[in-house]
Amino acid sequence: MEAHHLYYVIGAVILCTAPVLLLALAHVETSSSDKGGDEFEFNSKDMWRQLREENTHIASLSQLLRRAGLINSEQQVNAISITLVAVATIAICLGIYTYFNSSPATTILLVITLGFVLLIYLAYFFLKKIAEDRQERLNQETLILVQTTRMLWRVGLSLPKTLAIICDQLRNLAPTCSQELQLAVNKIESGQSQEEALYELIGCTNAEGFKEYLIVVRQQAITGGSIDKALDELYKLLQNRRKLDLQEQVNKMSGKMSLVMMVFLFPALLIVVAGPALVSISTALGNLGN
Repeated sequence: MEAHHLYYVIGAVILCTAPVLLLALAHVETSSSDKGGDEFEFNSKDMWRQLREENTHIASLSQLLRRAGLINSEQQVNAISITLVAVATIAICLGIYTYFNSSPATTILLVITLGFVLLIYLAYFFLKKIAEDRQERLNQETLILVQTTRMLWRVGLSLPKTLAIICDQLRNLAPTCSQELQLAVNKIESGQSQEEALYELIGCTNAEGFKEYLIVVRQQAITGGSIDKALDELYKLLQNRRKLDLQEQVNKMSGKMSLVMMVFLFPALLIVVAGPALVSISTALGNLGN
């Protein structure tokens, strides 16, 4: 291998490991700042918040991580760090494997680069799938959430107390909704207004049913009126929406079953029905030829 080819390989390795090293340094600074005192604290969480404010792509990634269940900045930074370390390690291992197969430097560089890009794309696709599944669970748990809220509201409890009881009692039946509402409860208990806490929670989800529930609850926090009728209408709307979704799934399943029957059953049926006639015709033509 020539010298300039080796330089290409070293450059590719540095390109893959640079983000990992930067995040590792950020964690080192975090630990050192925690040990040094509380006079000036600027750690990886503050850096992550600053990056979210300055870059729309990073803000979108943070929102996707939030919808996937990684709520605070520390969890998001740790997840990104672990993912980058794993991706860079696998990409470098692929480059080393290509190197020991006596491949040229351009091929090694191409393998490392493509491996890094494809692994990042797969990690993003996997994260997006997790976020979609979690938002779907929010929609499925909203029905029991609406009914529980109506029962607690009729008892005469306040909104913060109602949300706190829901988070405590529905932890097993509706764990995803309880986790989301617990964030709003913590912010309200720390002094933030109910409207602002619920508004921030609305912006962090794209589950339509859960978002509509939060809008109704926030409207009550603003106006102070009753939400029993609004929750009843929302419950009926969510039921109808679920029925439509089930009907759509049944229709899709019927279409798939029809396709399977056409592909596998129709040829067998054709052989059974038309087989004897074809055999008779072929026998008759054979006798004519003789």
